Amino acid sequence: MRSQRGDADREGRDCSLGETTPAGILFPREEPSGGRETMTISRFIQRIKRRETPFYDRLYRAAYAVRNAEIPYVRGLHDALYYERRLRVAAWRTFWRVSYYQPLFRGRCARCGKNLHLTHSGQGIPLIEGDLAINVGDNVTIYDRITLAGLTSSERPTLTIGDYTQIGMPVAIIVGDEVTIGHHCIIGSSLIADNPGHNLDYKRRFQRLVRVVVGKVRIGSWVYAGHASMIIGNVTIGDGAIIGAHAVVVSNIPPFCVAVGYPARVVKKLPFPKEMIEILGEDAHRRWLEAEVKS
Repeated sequence: MRSQRGDADREGRDCSLGETTPAGILFPREEPSGGRETMTISRFIQRIKRRETPFYDRLYRAAYAVRNAEIPYVRGLHDALYYERRLRVAAWRTFWRVSYYQPLFRGRCARCGKNLHLTHSGQGIPLIEGDLAINVGDNVTIYDRITLAGLTSSERPTLTIGDYTQIGMPVAIIVGDEVTIGHHCIIGSSLIADNPGHNLDYKRRFQRLVRVVVGKVRIGSWVYAGHASMIIGNVTIGDGAIIGAHAVVVSNIPPFCVAVGYPARVVKKLPFPKEMIEILGEDAHRRWLEAEVKS
């Protein structure tokens, strides 16, 4: 009796819900032609979009009118509202930057100079991962939507940012040992890493980086690294150099040179000011003279 009742119950479910595949997926049974179709929200919206009947056409036109409703621009009124919003948003962001986000960032730094400015772009404070020692100079501007990460390949990976330097977004600075950025730099790179990343051997790809493959990235002063450029490995970028947008630097760049491409190559020499010879020394001037320009 119980078995027959179970068979009947299953037959009832099959008739009302549909058939079950061996994988356990239930497919609804198709209604015979002339059967009443169940109206769902998605089906209702589709009928409106297709304007299947005059009724649905009227609904479509009404929804279109509501979606495209617009209040005309009123000179003076909306100008005032625009600047009011700018002032209100700037005041709100400044309040949180000064009272909350910048003190948090300062507390995370090993050293942080005066006049730090965290530029708001939606995140509030840079994402900091790992045991990274951060040294920030005076009058430094840093966008909040960046990543600063310290790897476990050395005792205390260190990031140093010089005075009057600007770090734009969305740069990720990955430090295995040491990354140094000089003063008066503009950094728009997408990646700065003193290590080659994961191993090419698929068996060792997920292993921790060893110290022997980690070097140091040294970016001189007055350097401009263009948008989405990358600086990878044990490299030095000379003072006053310009790294073009989307360039990938994997070798040393002489001072006061323009480097572009992948891998980045010197395509132009900038004038080497005489006063810079006294500041940077004869060695820097010699490297500039010996730099080979490639077309």
